Amino acid sequence: MSHWRLNNPRVSRVKSALARRVKHKPRHAFCAERAITALLGELTASTSRQFYWSGTSELAVMSVKHDVNVWCRDGRFFWNDLFQGGTISHPASDPAGAAAMLNPFAYSPEPSYRSQPVAA
Repeated sequence: MSHWRLNNPRVSRVKSALARRVKHKPRHAFCAERAITALLGELTASTSRQFYWSGTSELAVMSVKHDVNVWCRDGRFFWNDLFQGGTISHPASDPAGAAAMLNPFAYSPEPSYRSQPVAA
């Protein structure tokens, strides 16, 4: 003997209509948290500094150094360049390339403006 709610054809149609309307992310969808942890792994391999990060599957942020934060969203890393100005965007599929750009030792040192002795 079955219950009337379990074998009701209308309930089955309503459930299947609801299931068609609900859109789930595919398993291969981009995950910002995974991308930022990959970048974190690349940066910690090259420096001993401590990094802070937080995020979800849609948006993640990491603090690289004072006034430099990296956001990961929509398959890209974003950060503000302190030396040249402006916002830099880099694909999240290349965390090694982004780490090379963010590595503080990759930048050339500031030129020295000390006065040089003049030969007489």
